[in-house]
Amino acid sequence: MSGPRAVALVRRGYSPTGGAEKFLGRFAAAARAGGHEVLLVNDRPWPAAACGGAAQQTLAARGPWEFARAVARWRETWRDGLVFSLERLFSADCYRAGDGVLAAWLRRRAVYDPRWESWLRSFFPKQRRMLELEKHCFSARDTGAVIVNSNMVAREIAAYSDYPSDRVHLVRNAVPEDFAAGAPPRAEARRRLGLPEDGFVAAFVGTGWKRKGLRFAVAALRRARVPGAVLAVAGRGPQRAHRSPGVVFLGPQGDVRPLLAAADVFILPTVYDPFSNACLEALALGRPVMTTAANGCAEILDEGVTGSVAAEPHDVAALAAALEYWSADGRVIAAEEACRATAARFTLADNVRRTMEILESARPG
Repeated sequence: MSGPRAVALVRRGYSPTGGAEKFLGRFAAAARAGGHEVLLVNDRPWPAAACGGAAQQTLAARGPWEFARAVARWRETWRDGLVFSLERLFSADCYRAGDGVLAAWLRRRAVYDPRWESWLRSFFPKQRRMLELEKHCFSARDTGAVIVNSNMVAREIAAYSDYPSDRVHLVRNAVPEDFAAGAPPRAEARRRLGLPEDGFVAAFVGTGWKRKGLRFAVAALRRARVPGAVLAVAGRGPQRAHRSPGVVFLGPQGDVRPLLAAADVFILPTVYDPFSNACLEALALGRPVMTTAANGCAEILDEGVTGSVAAEPHDVAALAAALEYWSADGRVIAAEEACRATAARFTLADNVRRTMEILESARPG
């Protein structure tokens, strides 16, 4: 690397529970600590505490297509800096495909949506424009390098585009080294959240419950032979459709550490997730992760040691069997050290160093 550089991080809006926003804030703070000048480019201001101390450039734009056009105009004034985008744009020095491949997500989604809904969606202008933007993201002429957080996404890029494989780089998500330090003790966390002091608790964190597979987690809880088991759900969604004995809705949680500390395991039977930050955070708290092969985080799990992976989200029998497996006496405690060690492999320092190396060498064309 030639030394500290100016870097524009591009991400439109802000959600306090968004995984991409969490990653960007952590990355910005770490990059600034490394001496890099960081600018956050968005379409509406972010809370100052969420952007890692980065300065902000807010562009007037409505929707992803208009935002991409606004960024293209703004880039004419950003000639010496590097553009690292977490949004689909017409061009960037580097694109982080943290949202995965839209075409692949639509294919997975079609398995669970009514056929008429998938057919109708294909005519929506927004979907067509997002697919058009994605073509630019995976065009060697428009995007210098692509960063993926899982091999799953790398395979999808190869399947849906002709983007050069030697310009696709794997950089896993990361958690701060002190992430677990702020978690309360298990008993205190359960009292704080109103969860039973004894008994088996599985935590679910996520917004967009249809994609995250909450219905499959609820069905697995009903089927599992784990007396008194509780599914504690954090996030925003249609509670009425998921109500069931043992399911507790906690609403959005600004800090997920109390819930993870209160839980025995973390469950996310997602339909599609390039790499779930919440799963990595659960591992950092020493909690085994139950998820699906459609989650890039499954690639770092050791079956039966740090988690369990179902081949498909609708395999409720496999999910129920995993709940029964992890509810056995002493099994979660025995897994704690291995879970923490797994998360510890993915540090912010390594993430920033590797990302900046890729940015330095990435130029479209």
